[in-house]
Amino acid sequence: MRVFLVFPMADGQTGPAIKYAFEQLGHPVKAVDARLQTSEIYESYRGFKGDLVFCTKTPEVTDHIKRIKKEFNPVVCTWNPDTRYNINDWRSLFPLIQLSDYHFVPDTKTISAWKRINPNTFWLPQGLQDEIYHRPKSITDTDILKYSCDVNWVGDTGTLHEFRPPLISVIKQMGVNFKTWGCEGHPKIYNEEHNKMVALSKINLGMSGWPENGKSVSVRDYKILGAGGFLLEFYREGIYDLFPENGMDCYHTPEDLMVKIRHWLDHEEERVATAERGYRWVHANATYTHRIKMALEYMKNKL
Repeated sequence: MRVFLVFPMADGQTGPAIKYAFEQLGHPVKAVDARLQTSEIYESYRGFKGDLVFCTKTPEVTDHIKRIKKEFNPVVCTWNPDTRYNINDWRSLFPLIQLSDYHFVPDTKTISAWKRINPNTFWLPQGLQDEIYHRPKSITDTDILKYSCDVNWVGDTGTLHEFRPPLISVIKQMGVNFKTWGCEGHPKIYNEEHNKMVALSKINLGMSGWPENGKSVSVRDYKILGAGGFLLEFYREGIYDLFPENGMDCYHTPEDLMVKIRHWLDHEEERVATAERGYRWVHANATYTHRIKMALEYMKNKL
Protein backbone atom coordinates (compact mmCIF):
# COMPACT_ATOMS: atom_id res chain seq x y z
CA MET A 1 0.00 0.00 0.00
CA ARG A 2 1.29 3.44 -0.93
CA VAL A 3 0.81 6.11 1.74
CA PHE A 4 0.62 9.83 1.06
CA LEU A 5 1.37 11.53 4.38
CA VAL A 6 0.29 15.15 4.98
CA PHE A 7 1.68 16.12 8.39
CA PRO A 8 4.09 18.71 9.78
CA MET A 9 7.52 17.20 9.23
CA ALA A 10 10.07 19.91 10.02
CA ASP A 11 9.51 19.75 13.78
CA GLY A 12 10.75 16.14 13.88
CA GLN A 13 7.80 14.99 15.96
CA THR A 14 4.53 13.22 15.00
CA GLY A 15 4.89 13.43 11.22
CA PRO A 16 8.29 11.73 11.02
CA ALA A 17 7.14 9.20 13.64
CA ILE A 18 4.15 8.20 11.50
CA LYS A 19 6.30 8.02 8.37
CA TYR A 20 8.76 5.75 10.17
CA ALA A 21 5.91 3.55 11.44
CA PHE A 22 4.38 3.02 7.99
CA GLU A 23 7.81 2.23 6.57
CA GLN A 24 8.48 -0.25 9.38
CA LEU A 25 5.30 -2.01 8.27
CA GLY A 26 6.56 -2.15 4.68
CA HIS A 27 4.49 0.65 3.12
CA PRO A 28 6.16 3.19 0.77
CA VAL A 29 5.52 6.73 2.01
CA LYS A 30 5.52 10.11 0.29
CA ALA A 31 5.50 12.85 2.93
CA VAL A 32 4.51 16.47 2.34
CA ASP A 33 4.89 19.03 5.11
CA ALA A 34 1.35 20.20 5.86
CA ARG A 35 2.58 23.62 6.97
CA LEU A 36 5.60 24.35 4.81
CA GLN A 37 4.54 22.64 1.56
CA THR A 38 0.77 23.17 1.56
CA SER A 39 0.65 24.49 -1.98
CA GLU A 40 2.54 21.41 -3.24
CA ILE A 41 0.09 18.83 -1.89
CA TYR A 42 -1.94 18.20 -5.05
CA GLU A 43 1.01 18.02 -7.46
CA SER A 44 2.96 15.80 -5.06
CA TYR A 45 0.04 13.41 -4.80
CA ARG A 46 -0.52 13.36 -8.56
CA GLY A 47 3.07 12.19 -9.04
CA PHE A 48 2.72 9.52 -6.34
CA LYS A 49 -0.94 8.41 -6.36
CA GLY A 50 -1.14 6.87 -2.93
CA ASP A 51 -3.76 4.35 -1.87
CA LEU A 52 -4.13 6.09 1.49
CA VAL A 53 -3.96 9.80 2.28
CA PHE A 54 -3.10 10.21 5.98
CA CYS A 55 -3.76 13.78 7.16
CA THR A 56 -3.13 15.95 10.16
CA LYS A 57 -5.15 18.68 11.91
CA THR A 58 -4.26 21.49 9.51
CA PRO A 59 -7.34 23.23 8.02
CA GLU A 60 -5.30 24.74 5.19
CA VAL A 61 -4.85 21.32 3.57
CA THR A 62 -8.61 20.78 3.15
CA ASP A 63 -9.11 22.14 -0.37
CA HIS A 64 -6.09 20.20 -1.66
CA ILE A 65 -7.29 16.94 -0.11
CA LYS A 66 -10.81 17.55 -1.42
CA ARG A 67 -9.42 17.92 -4.94
CA ILE A 68 -7.38 14.74 -4.60
CA LYS A 69 -10.39 12.85 -3.23
CA LYS A 70 -12.63 14.01 -6.07
CA GLU A 71 -10.14 13.24 -8.84
CA PHE A 72 -8.39 10.09 -7.61
CA ASN A 73 -10.66 8.77 -4.81
CA PRO A 74 -8.02 7.35 -2.43
CA VAL A 75 -8.95 6.40 1.12
CA VAL A 76 -8.55 9.54 3.24
CA CYS A 77 -8.16 9.58 7.00
CA THR A 78 -7.49 12.41 9.41
CA TRP A 79 -5.81 11.95 12.78
CA ASN A 80 -5.90 14.79 15.27
CA PRO A 81 -3.49 13.68 18.02
CA ASP A 82 -4.65 16.48 20.35
CA THR A 83 -7.80 16.85 22.43
CA ARG A 84 -10.01 19.63 23.78
CA TYR A 85 -13.04 19.63 26.06
CA ASN A 86 -15.35 20.73 23.25
CA ILE A 87 -15.08 19.62 19.63
CA ASN A 88 -16.22 23.09 18.54
CA ASP A 89 -12.66 24.19 19.30
CA TRP A 90 -11.81 22.25 16.13
CA ARG A 91 -14.59 23.77 13.99
CA SER A 92 -12.13 24.83 11.30
CA LEU A 93 -11.32 21.13 10.82
CA PHE A 94 -14.91 20.01 10.28
CA PRO A 95 -14.77 20.20 6.44
CA LEU A 96 -11.61 18.05 6.33
CA ILE A 97 -13.04 15.56 8.80
CA GLN A 98 -16.33 15.33 6.90
CA LEU A 99 -14.61 14.45 3.62
CA SER A 100 -12.41 11.84 5.32
CA ASP A 101 -13.29 8.15 5.16
CA TYR A 102 -11.92 7.73 8.69
CA HIS A 103 -11.22 10.09 11.57
CA PHE A 104 -9.07 9.29 14.61
CA VAL A 105 -8.97 11.08 17.96
CA PRO A 106 -6.78 10.43 21.04
CA ASP A 107 -9.46 10.61 23.74
CA THR A 108 -12.59 8.58 24.49
CA LYS A 109 -14.96 11.25 25.79
CA THR A 110 -15.44 13.25 22.58
CA ILE A 111 -15.99 10.29 20.23
CA SER A 112 -19.79 10.38 20.43
CA ALA A 113 -19.80 14.09 19.54
CA TRP A 114 -17.32 13.54 16.73
CA LYS A 115 -19.43 10.76 15.26
CA ARG A 116 -22.06 13.37 14.42
CA ILE A 117 -19.45 15.00 12.18
CA ASN A 118 -17.97 11.75 10.86
CA PRO A 119 -19.56 8.40 11.82
CA ASN A 120 -16.24 6.64 11.17
CA THR A 121 -14.52 8.28 14.14
CA PHE A 122 -12.39 5.98 16.28
CA TRP A 123 -10.03 6.17 19.24
CA LEU A 124 -6.32 6.24 18.39
CA PRO A 125 -4.07 7.25 21.31
CA GLN A 126 -0.66 8.85 21.11
CA GLY A 127 2.40 6.60 21.08
CA LEU A 128 6.16 6.32 21.43
CA GLN A 129 8.53 7.55 18.74
CA ASP A 130 10.83 4.66 19.54
CA GLU A 131 13.46 5.43 16.92
CA ILE A 132 14.30 8.57 18.93
CA TYR A 133 13.13 8.09 22.51
CA HIS A 134 15.03 5.35 24.33
CA ARG A 135 17.71 5.09 26.98
CA PRO A 136 20.43 7.72 26.43
CA LYS A 137 23.44 6.58 24.45
CA SER A 138 25.85 8.37 26.78
CA ILE A 139 25.83 10.71 29.76
CA THR A 140 28.61 13.21 30.44
CA ASP A 141 29.56 15.09 33.58
CA THR A 142 28.02 18.16 31.97
CA ASP A 143 24.75 16.27 31.47
CA ILE A 144 24.75 15.22 35.12
CA LEU A 145 25.20 18.79 36.27
CA LYS A 146 22.54 20.10 33.88
CA TYR A 147 19.77 17.53 34.28
CA SER A 148 20.09 15.73 37.62
CA CYS A 149 17.14 16.45 39.92
CA ASP A 150 14.50 14.92 42.16
CA VAL A 151 11.53 16.03 40.05
CA ASN A 152 11.22 17.58 36.60
CA TRP A 153 8.41 19.04 34.54
CA VAL A 154 8.58 19.62 30.78
CA GLY A 155 5.80 21.81 29.45
CA ASP A 156 3.63 24.85 29.97
CA THR A 157 2.69 26.14 33.41
CA GLY A 158 0.33 28.85 32.17
CA THR A 159 -3.41 29.36 32.45
CA LEU A 160 -4.52 27.04 29.62
CA HIS A 161 -4.68 24.22 32.17
CA GLU A 162 -5.85 25.69 35.47
CA PHE A 163 -5.01 22.57 37.47
CA ARG A 164 -1.28 22.90 36.79
CA PRO A 165 -0.20 26.01 38.78
CA PRO A 166 -1.30 24.59 42.18
CA LEU A 167 0.67 21.41 41.44
CA ILE A 168 3.79 23.34 40.48
CA SER A 169 3.38 25.50 43.59
CA VAL A 170 3.33 22.60 46.07
CA ILE A 171 6.43 21.04 44.54
CA LYS A 172 8.31 24.33 44.87
CA GLN A 173 7.35 24.41 48.55
CA MET A 174 8.66 20.90 49.25
CA GLY A 175 12.34 21.78 49.20
CA VAL A 176 13.18 19.12 46.60
CA ASN A 177 15.47 19.66 43.62
CA PHE A 178 12.84 20.63 41.02
CA LYS A 179 13.74 21.55 37.43
CA THR A 180 11.43 22.76 34.66
CA TRP A 181 11.94 22.79 30.91
CA GLY A 182 10.00 24.38 28.08
CA CYS A 183 8.49 26.94 30.45
CA GLU A 184 9.53 29.75 32.78
CA GLY A 185 12.22 30.83 30.34
CA HIS A 186 13.84 27.41 30.05
CA PRO A 187 14.41 25.84 26.60
CA LYS A 188 12.32 23.01 25.23
CA ILE A 189 13.92 19.57 25.37
CA TYR A 190 13.71 17.01 22.58
CA ASN A 191 15.43 13.92 21.23
CA GLU A 192 18.64 12.70 22.91
CA GLU A 193 18.73 15.66 25.29
CA HIS A 194 15.27 14.64 26.44
CA ASN A 195 16.50 11.07 27.01
CA LYS A 196 19.34 12.34 29.18
CA MET A 197 17.02 14.60 31.16
CA VAL A 198 14.62 11.71 31.82
CA ALA A 199 17.40 9.34 32.86
CA LEU A 200 18.86 11.86 35.29
CA SER A 201 15.54 12.78 36.94
CA LYS A 202 14.26 10.59 39.76
CA ILE A 203 10.63 11.56 39.06
CA ASN A 204 9.31 12.79 35.72
CA LEU A 205 6.10 14.70 36.31
CA GLY A 206 3.06 14.27 34.07
CA MET A 207 0.29 16.88 33.98
CA SER A 208 -1.46 15.92 30.75
CA GLY A 209 -4.17 18.34 29.73
CA TRP A 210 -7.92 17.76 29.62
CA PRO A 211 -7.96 14.98 32.24
CA GLU A 212 -11.77 14.77 32.08
CA ASN A 213 -11.56 13.46 28.51
CA GLY A 214 -11.03 9.84 29.48
CA LYS A 215 -8.26 7.67 28.10
CA SER A 216 -5.95 10.37 26.80
CA VAL A 217 -2.49 11.54 27.85
CA SER A 218 0.19 13.69 26.29
CA VAL A 219 2.82 12.16 24.06
CA ARG A 220 5.16 13.38 26.80
CA ASP A 221 4.25 10.33 28.89
CA TYR A 222 5.28 7.90 26.17
CA LYS A 223 8.59 9.72 25.74
CA ILE A 224 9.30 9.51 29.47
CA LEU A 225 8.56 5.80 29.66
CA GLY A 226 10.38 5.19 26.40
CA ALA A 227 13.54 6.76 27.77
CA GLY A 228 13.39 4.60 30.89
CA GLY A 229 12.12 7.27 33.26
CA PHE A 230 9.77 7.03 36.21
CA LEU A 231 6.45 8.72 35.38
CA LEU A 232 4.12 10.30 37.96
CA GLU A 233 0.99 11.46 36.10
CA PHE A 234 -2.20 13.31 37.06
CA TYR A 235 -4.97 10.73 37.30
CA ARG A 236 -7.75 10.43 34.74
CA GLU A 237 -10.31 7.68 34.15
CA GLY A 238 -8.87 4.86 32.06
CA ILE A 239 -5.20 5.73 32.53
CA TYR A 240 -4.39 2.24 33.80
CA ASP A 241 -5.94 0.88 30.61
CA LEU A 242 -3.40 2.98 28.71
CA PHE A 243 -0.54 1.77 30.92
CA PRO A 244 -1.64 -1.63 32.28
CA GLU A 245 1.68 -2.97 33.56
CA ASN A 246 1.96 -0.64 36.58
CA GLY A 247 5.00 0.98 35.02
CA MET A 248 4.06 4.39 36.43
CA ASP A 249 1.99 5.96 39.20
CA CYS A 250 -0.72 8.61 39.51
CA TYR A 251 -1.73 11.36 41.93
CA HIS A 252 -5.14 13.00 42.36
CA THR A 253 -4.61 16.32 44.18
CA PRO A 254 -1.74 18.66 45.09
CA GLU A 255 -1.67 17.10 48.55
CA ASP A 256 -1.57 13.62 47.09
CA LEU A 257 1.23 14.72 44.75
CA MET A 258 3.39 15.71 47.72
CA VAL A 259 2.79 12.34 49.38
CA LYS A 260 3.62 10.45 46.20
CA ILE A 261 6.81 12.45 45.60
CA ARG A 262 8.03 11.74 49.14
CA HIS A 263 7.18 8.06 48.78
CA TRP A 264 8.97 7.56 45.48
CA LEU A 265 12.03 9.56 46.49
CA ASP A 266 12.31 7.36 49.60
CA HIS A 267 11.86 4.07 47.72
CA GLU A 268 14.52 4.07 45.05
CA GLU A 269 14.58 0.33 44.38
CA GLU A 270 10.81 0.22 43.90
CA ARG A 271 10.93 3.34 41.73
CA VAL A 272 13.63 1.92 39.44
CA ALA A 273 11.78 -1.39 39.10
CA THR A 274 8.54 0.43 38.24
CA ALA A 275 10.29 2.51 35.57
CA GLU A 276 11.80 -0.64 34.10
CA ARG A 277 8.35 -2.22 33.75
CA GLY A 278 7.08 0.91 32.05
CA TYR A 279 10.05 0.97 29.69
CA ARG A 280 9.60 -2.64 28.62
CA TRP A 281 5.85 -2.30 28.20
CA VAL A 282 5.80 0.88 26.13
CA HIS A 283 8.43 -0.37 23.67
CA ALA A 284 6.60 -3.68 23.29
CA ASN A 285 3.06 -2.33 23.06
CA ALA A 286 2.68 1.40 22.43
CA THR A 287 4.99 2.68 19.68
CA TYR A 288 3.69 4.60 16.68
CA THR A 289 4.07 1.39 14.72
CA HIS A 290 1.54 -0.20 17.07
CA ARG A 291 -0.76 2.81 16.62
CA ILE A 292 -0.57 2.65 12.82
CA LYS A 293 -1.37 -1.07 12.98
CA MET A 294 -4.40 -0.11 15.05
CA ALA A 295 -5.44 2.51 12.48
CA LEU A 296 -5.05 0.07 9.60
CA GLU A 297 -7.21 -2.45 11.43
CA TYR A 298 -10.01 0.14 11.60
CA MET A 299 -9.58 0.77 7.86
CA LYS A 300 -9.24 -2.82 6.70
CA ASN A 301 -12.62 -2.83 4.93
CA LYS A 302 -11.58 0.10 2.72
CA LEU A 303 -7.93 -0.65 1.98
